[in-house]
Amino acid sequence: MVMKKGFFVLLALMAVFFFTSSLSASDTKIEDNPKKINDVKSKSETEVKPEIESKEKNDADAKSDVESKEKTDAVKVKTININTATVDQLSEGLMKVGLKYGAAIVKYREENGPFQTPEDIKKVKGIGDKIFEMNKNVIVVKD
Repeated sequence: MVMKKGFFVLLALMAVFFFTSSLSASDTKIEDNPKKINDVKSKSETEVKPEIESKEKNDADAKSDVESKEKTDAVKVKTININTATVDQLSEGLMKVGLKYGAAIVKYREENGPFQTPEDIKKVKGIGDKIFEMNKNVIVVKD
C-alpha cells in the first residue's frame, strides 16, 4: 500500500513538473517581444468588449441548457407499482427506501394482500408521512 501511495505521489510530481516546464518554455515575456507590447497597447476597448459579451452569451446558453435538462428530467418521472415491484425496484425507484424498507413493503404485501391506495404504503412499519410525501408522485397501485 505504501509503495502504491509513493508511486502516485511521484506521478503527481512528475505531472506538475511537466506542465510547469512546458508552460514556461512556450510562454515568452511581453517585455522580450516588442511586437507583443504594441499589440497589447493597440488593442482598444471595442475589441475587448465583444469578447466579454460572447463569453457572457455562452455562459447564458449553458445555463439555459442545464435548466431545460432539469425540466426534461422532471418530466421523465418513472412510476413504481407497489403491488408488483421487487425489492430492488422499490429500493432503486423510491427515495429514502433501501433494501430493508423494500423488503418490508414486499413482506407486507405478501401477508396482507395488494395495496388499495398509494397511501396504504404508510401501513408498512418504517414508512411514514415523510417518505410517502417524497414519493407520492412516483407510487402507483395497479393489480
